[in-house]
Amino acid sequence: MRVPVPRRNAALANVLLLMACSAPGTQAPALPPVTPIMVPPAIAADGTGALAGQAWAWQGTRLADGSTVAVDAPERYTIEFMPGGRVQLRADCNRGNAGYTSGANRALSLTPAATTKMGCPPGSKDTAFLRQLAEVAGYSLVDGGLVLTLKAEAGSMRFAPLAR
Repeated sequence: MRVPVPRRNAALANVLLLMACSAPGTQAPALPPVTPIMVPPAIAADGTGALAGQAWAWQGTRLADGSTVAVDAPERYTIEFMPGGRVQLRADCNRGNAGYTSGANRALSLTPAATTKMGCPPGSKDTAFLRQLAEVAGYSLVDGGLVLTLKAEAGSMRFAPLAR
């Protein structure tokens, strides 16, 4: 059986290409060197960045209407950002956790917290603390502290590093 000329030429071209690709001494063209401008900034693999690894104690909240929520015992209201998008919380006599996601321009959102259901003493701010955390829209690090901004510019929660 005789193979038509166009098919034979195509088959021959394929064989020549395969031989050229596998010929010894052939190398891919060199890439330009990597310069610092080409290297993206270091970001934690789990997306936590600057938030992870530090526990924060709630100092209080300044609301948009000018009122404030003062905290008498900041060490009883804490948040710690963990790897994997989780936070550990202490809301006075209750403990719990929530999920979080961070995004561009320091955007931050927390899922509703799952906590123990102990009845805290009168005057506790556990409910206000958890309600405000559910309204977080962003964060910033200011003068060694953490500021969580609330949705709709409703105010900001202020935290200080918790000494361990």
